[in-house]
Amino acid sequence: MFKFVDCIDAGTEYCPCYLAEKGECIICSQLKGRAFCDCLNWKGTCIFQEYTWNNNKAKKARDFKEYVLKSINFLRDDLIIMEVFVNPYLAKQLNNIGSYVFLKKPKSPHCFAMPVSIMKSDIKNNVITMAIKILGVKTKDILDCKEKVEIKGPYWNGVQGQIFLKNLKNSEILISARGVAASPCVMVANKLKKHNNNVIVILDKGRSNENFAKKEFLDLGCKVYDVNMIDYSNYTLKDEFKKLINELMRKHDFKVTMSGGSDEFHRLYLNYIYSVNKNLKFATVNNALMTCGEGVCGSCQLKLCNGQVIRGCKQQYNPAEVFINIKGDVNI
Repeated sequence: MFKFVDCIDAGTEYCPCYLAEKGECIICSQLKGRAFCDCLNWKGTCIFQEYTWNNNKAKKARDFKEYVLKSINFLRDDLIIMEVFVNPYLAKQLNNIGSYVFLKKPKSPHCFAMPVSIMKSDIKNNVITMAIKILGVKTKDILDCKEKVEIKGPYWNGVQGQIFLKNLKNSEILISARGVAASPCVMVANKLKKHNNNVIVILDKGRSNENFAKKEFLDLGCKVYDVNMIDYSNYTLKDEFKKLINELMRKHDFKVTMSGGSDEFHRLYLNYIYSVNKNLKFATVNNALMTCGEGVCGSCQLKLCNGQVIRGCKQQYNPAEVFINIKGDVNI
């Protein structure tokens, strides 16, 4: 039984959404067709009431808008840092853990839009910063942008286990990140440092001399360690990585650990951490496939181990209940 599956948009200006119109609201029992109120995750407002007041319709959805491109800097031939001037509202809304947007070249079809995590959001100068790995048609299309880009947002479900991160104050956290997945971890570290947390970061430099996000973490005052994490011959955690984890866990009283990488890395990392300390809470970068961001298209659907199907673009879950292999209750 999953202890919590929450909706990231519940209680925001985008709630109720299209799902409410089709009787598939994630939170509201009455908008699922039931005759009674059974909202387990109260968000400070009644979703059913909001739906009724809005003439039984969804609130206005997010739209694409053009913004001025500040810069594109190549870190490698397949990795860029993009900075974009946005309006004050969007800069503020994206200055949150798990923030992401849909990004595309102006006038390109909507099928070219891709989700990109926000690494930094400068609310003084209204500039957002994103790391983008150039892989296929969508990312190559972005390289043709000269003066403007189109952005749809804000979205906030780029990190799972947010409840553990947002509740962390005056404590310690261990972040382990690889590749472009280090980008949303920078936003996490920024927020946690403001709540007087000691943030320890382990980075895999990959094919470069160092991980592109290393300077960002250092500038935030994080302690950073460089280590190769994966043995690619059999895709297991390297002994030097496990040794470093053990040393850090002996020295520090970590309450939460965050995994920034692929789902395969989440499984390896979280299961190893769990074997060392079963009391830690877990957070992960969200790797769900996202096309619409509204829970409608179905590309982000995930089948959890209890058989429940959720929408990865909107719903929050506890990563321990997804990636830990041990049966029974774990780390709730």
